[in-house]
Amino acid sequence: MANDTKIVNGVTIELTDEEQAERVVAKKTWDDAQTDYVANHKYKDDRIEAYASIGDQLDQLYHDMTNDKGDKSGEWYKAVAKVKSDNPKPE
Repeated sequence: MANDTKIVNGVTIELTDEEQAERVVAKKTWDDAQTDYVANHKYKDDRIEAYASIGDQLDQLYHDMTNDKGDKSGEWYKAVAKVKSDNPKPE
């Protein structure tokens, strides 16, 4: 197995079988966490990047309310709905 040593007090020593097994489990845990993030949480980051700033969203809401479009016909709703449809939440 690659990288089957460690340095202790400046001395390179071989990992024990138990330490190697622990490293394999830790890597699998890390890989599983990465896979889970991409499958279940990445959409949140993508949405955050796609949303307009809070100030711009409030301005959109103001204009929608001024134009009696405080419902699904307003620009704010359409913009948020597009971000959500472009970056769907995993099932």
